[in-house]
Amino acid sequence: METIEHLIVGAGPAGLRAGQVLADAGREVLVVERRADIGPKTCAGGLTRKTISLLRALGLPPHAGLENRGHVVFRSDRLRALDEADTAVVTLPRRDLGRMQLGWTRRAGADVWSGVAVTELDLPRRRARIGDRVVRWRHLVGADGSGSSVRRALGLPSPRAYFAAEYNVPGLRLGPLRVECVPGTLANGYFWVFPHCDYTSFGAVAPKHLVRPSSLRRFLDSRMAELGVATGGVPFEGAALEVHYCGIHFPGGVHLVGDAAGTPSSLTAEGIYPALVTGEEAALGILDRAYPAARTARWLRVKRRHDRLARLLESAVARAPLLGTLDTLARLPAARRSLARWFLAG
Repeated sequence: METIEHLIVGAGPAGLRAGQVLADAGREVLVVERRADIGPKTCAGGLTRKTISLLRALGLPPHAGLENRGHVVFRSDRLRALDEADTAVVTLPRRDLGRMQLGWTRRAGADVWSGVAVTELDLPRRRARIGDRVVRWRHLVGADGSGSSVRRALGLPSPRAYFAAEYNVPGLRLGPLRVECVPGTLANGYFWVFPHCDYTSFGAVAPKHLVRPSSLRRFLDSRMAELGVATGGVPFEGAALEVHYCGIHFPGGVHLVGDAAGTPSSLTAEGIYPALVTGEEAALGILDRAYPAARTARWLRVKRRHDRLARLLESAVARAPLLGTLDTLARLPAARRSLARWFLAG
């Protein structure tokens, strides 16, 4: 039976970053992705300043994607422009990000298999079935998203409490980039418009226990009709999000990163940055058990603040005054930078 030193399940931002770090250190790495095409996912494709800084250090070209200034609607139709620098967002298709990361990871020396699934996991014996092969592993990294098989094998709860729906309309660049709170319909979720170079992402996200996925789709269709955007022939995309954080390192050489660990914010739904950070720092923790993982700890502090506000906004009674306060702050030039940094910190 073949033994693989580091087996990574999932070739999203977290899995590919973990694989790159381990391969750069001269370790044997196999990344396995069940989908044939690496990269695409239900996602607005927005990269915040901290994410761009991290990716540029890895080799992201300076002119990749489309740079936008973010706007927000906290209530009614009052579009607020927050701090220009801190709300800068680069929109980059997930397929493009995946292809770049795939190249970096393979050049580092990792093997990446796509279109093949891990169908069995035996954690006590450290065995996995990959297609028709059974392999042993010394370290197993679960980077397989919100429906993580590694998380399930650990016996951890996987509520996947949020749902995101999206249309990517080709040949259209509709701005400005914005998120809109719609408290009467989306509870503590939001609607988004994210223009890319050659398409625009329209989507919405909300907790499933407050807004059913079918209702979310009806809202999205209605909102796009209001904007005069036709969806005929444009595929509808939807996916559950895992925001319940459960940890990174587990006994028996098992690790979870990114969405599989529940690292996205339940307030902003930002997931790419924590995926990259936890993928990188989990790998560094495998290489050196004393590694402090400071950026992961910093992100988790931000996530806890976000999650607390998201829980407050679940209350219909609290929602209107809280959003009203945020709208008032967004009108004050002195408060805009602090507000932007609070939402987009990392």
